[in-house]
Amino acid sequence: MLVIHNLSKKFRKKEVLHPVNLTLGSGIYGLLGENGAGKTTLLRCIAGLYSDYEGSVSFADKAGQKTGMDYDKIGYLPQEFGGLGELRVNEFLRYFADMKRIDKKSVDEEINRALESVNLTDKRKERVMKLSGGMRRRLGIAQTLLGHPKLIMYDEPTTGLDPKERLRFQNIIEDSRTADAVVLISTHIVSDIECLCDEIIVMKEGHVLGMYTPAQLAETAAGRVYEISGAEYEKHKEHVLPVKKIQNADGHKWRVILEGHTEDNTFEGKMADSTVEDGYLWVSK
Repeated sequence: MLVIHNLSKKFRKKEVLHPVNLTLGSGIYGLLGENGAGKTTLLRCIAGLYSDYEGSVSFADKAGQKTGMDYDKIGYLPQEFGGLGELRVNEFLRYFADMKRIDKKSVDEEINRALESVNLTDKRKERVMKLSGGMRRRLGIAQTLLGHPKLIMYDEPTTGLDPKERLRFQNIIEDSRTADAVVLISTHIVSDIECLCDEIIVMKEGHVLGMYTPAQLAETAAGRVYEISGAEYEKHKEHVLPVKKIQNADGHKWRVILEGHTEDNTFEGKMADSTVEDGYLWVSK
């Protein structure tokens, strides 16, 4: 398991990550928050890219005994991924395998497995610089899988992926469930993780607001979600949190979250079942 204790980070004198305390066992976790919420900073601290932070990050066994951080057993895909473009795809992965100190006898097998997972086997001799943006992103995912890591972190992993590639990524993550690994997926897009993650960690302005199962997060907005007409929205917009505008044959309507009582205690609209997105917007309002 991954144990994060009182982890905080400052840039100059500004605290951008307030004390974070999390204990994550094997499973898939979403790290959900708007841009600037502190997600990337948290992942970089965990990955060892930042060392000047307060608090601690460590692995622990099932009995809770801390075992320290073994960075060779971490797979990490940063938000911006590039470089080494002159290398061929198989050379690129061999470079990362060497960095992870993977046994030379199993390197070829590991590379083949990683390439097959992201559907890049036929590109193994291609130079990285010749790959499309989506293919480079898939190559980035492939390098995280080398060496069967026990901690895998993805920072905005679906950036640049088309719908088919997004589905393939989700399948890769599902496969990691059998690997006894902790998987952290950072995103600001609810649909990337709502059907994939066991639990979702919500962040805002450097704070962890809570950790929820998808059902629990949706439940936080239960009884507050309505679909209302455009006219009704204009009447009560100071008392509702807009979720999205919906076009229909009659014009448009709004999906909103009721924040409090309206002035005249009347609110004409159809109550709707709350979703994970509704819950996220409500918790992080």
